[in-house]
Amino acid sequence: MRLGFVGAGAITEHHLAILGEQPDVEVAAVCDIDGERAQAVARRAGASAFTRWEEMLAAGGLDALFVCTPPMHHAAPAIAAFERGLAVYLEKPLARSLADGEAIVAAWQRSGAVCAVGYQWRSLDVVLQLRALLGKAQPGLLVSRSFGPTEGARRDLEQGAGWFADPVASGGLLFELASHDIDLQIALAGPVESVQATAGSGLLALADRPPSRLDDAVSVLLRFAGGGLGACHVAWSTEQSPPLYALDVQAADAALQLVLDPAFALSGHARGAEVSVLGTEHPRVSTVTRFLDAARSGDPTAVPCSPADALMTLRALLACEQAIETGERVSV
Repeated sequence: MRLGFVGAGAITEHHLAILGEQPDVEVAAVCDIDGERAQAVARRAGASAFTRWEEMLAAGGLDALFVCTPPMHHAAPAIAAFERGLAVYLEKPLARSLADGEAIVAAWQRSGAVCAVGYQWRSLDVVLQLRALLGKAQPGLLVSRSFGPTEGARRDLEQGAGWFADPVASGGLLFELASHDIDLQIALAGPVESVQATAGSGLLALADRPPSRLDDAVSVLLRFAGGGLGACHVAWSTEQSPPLYALDVQAADAALQLVLDPAFALSGHARGAEVSVLGTEHPRVSTVTRFLDAARSGDPTAVPCSPADALMTLRALLACEQAIETGERVSV
């Protein structure tokens, strides 16, 4: 399987390390608007380098495309890849705007192509077991804690270091970290009906730094269409070591805790029985391998998170962003 990459930043480096262990996979092309970066990454991968993704796709010879650009630039290369019948691994979030998200989903549905969106926690075996333990039960309360840094290799704490520093372009902490928690809660509890949210800045990772438009703390309250509640508390913290990513799930016949990093483990009680399960694979690995398996089989339903799934999360994120701005409860 011949792969191409659009974007040659930090997340691409993570993917390349994983793909190097995969059989029958060749990274054939790498594209980045920074020509030197494209050349450097392509050289290490034994691939051709491009500065325009249009030229890379026109050159042909690819079976799948990894779109690893900032989210406001997801739509155009993803849609073009669908039109060529390529399988697409699309980094999260789906997009930065609802219009782009809806355009991606429409193009994907027209094409019938395989597409996975990079919400990695959905690919974990312990998450699959948690869903099985819940069965058809609607969770009454989900509480997520996400305390840790953003992508260190992007140098997000350096002024003007890159796209993340502009929350209009990136969505900031809400889109970068909280979106993982919101997506996982949606995977377990279903669509979000309404949200409330608030955010703070300057007391955690941004303490003693020049004023910034970024937040370093976000709290979100979700009301699900099924009646349950979800809370997500996110701290951008350079002092939380190791990072803490965890989810507590309360249902009528289950009380479960899912630890998501650094050990992936599910514990608690469900249906009168004790639960204690350790995950067997890191989500960075499992989400890519499941995408590759789906691409090989041509089965769009075999991915952990489809564009349609990710669109539900995007709608919730945009509602949260509006709730932070207005202080009001916002319907999704």
